[in-house]
Amino acid sequence: MLGLILPRGCAGCDKPDEILCSDCQSLFRRHTVLPLNGAPSGASDGTPGAVTAPNALNGIPSAAIQQPACAMIYAAGTYQGHVRRAILSWKDHGDTECDKAFSQVCRQLVAGSGIIETLQTKPQTERQTGSQTQILVVPAPSSPKSMRTRGRRHLWPIAKATAAELAAAGVEACAVNALRTRHVQGKAVETHSALGRAARLDGQLEVNDPGLIAGKKVLILDDIVTTGTTMRRCAEAIRGVRGSVVGGLALAAVPPPAER
Repeated sequence: MLGLILPRGCAGCDKPDEILCSDCQSLFRRHTVLPLNGAPSGASDGTPGAVTAPNALNGIPSAAIQQPACAMIYAAGTYQGHVRRAILSWKDHGDTECDKAFSQVCRQLVAGSGIIETLQTKPQTERQTGSQTQILVVPAPSSPKSMRTRGRRHLWPIAKATAAELAAAGVEACAVNALRTRHVQGKAVETHSALGRAARLDGQLEVNDPGLIAGKKVLILDDIVTTGTTMRRCAEAIRGVRGSVVGGLALAAVPPPAER
């Protein structure tokens, strides 16, 4: 009866009576891997190294914090065609029924990316003490204007599902809205160059509660990755308060210009 009164179609291809049809779901299983830290300082075969955290964005010293040099961004699909349409329908046009579908996309991404195995490998200090560092799943923040327009934190249900998938695999994890923005104008995907995206967020990201992040491992979550600038800025803010960024997850990555 609801379908007769309020009919809907797949968010990606508009197939009747579907939220995200199986064909569109399959497009979110074509994973892309990008470097989060830029050029890794470790060996080219993926051997972990270390990078020095940049200066803190909120005034807290962050010298000589050791970070995994091979931290990567894992994107579930390619931001074009039906994938793009589905994400925009959910993100900017209020299709909250997609929350469950995209939560499942991120669960599958976590399971298939190998990041669980990475997180389950304890550093020597944890093996010696028998302790386990908690993993925080931190969504990239939207601008205040975007949140007012949408009326919600659109990534929050996805962040909770991601933390639940990690917990189901035996990793101590929880989702935390730890980042916020100040005076950010426009959307990242509307900014036409990497320099423009970097300038858009320069000094505009900060950690809500530095004590919550200090000493924790953090997995950053975003919806769309264009050049990775947003995630890198999030990582800088987290490292600035002595958090360790272990990687990033995204629903989709924008293809390079030659492939669009």
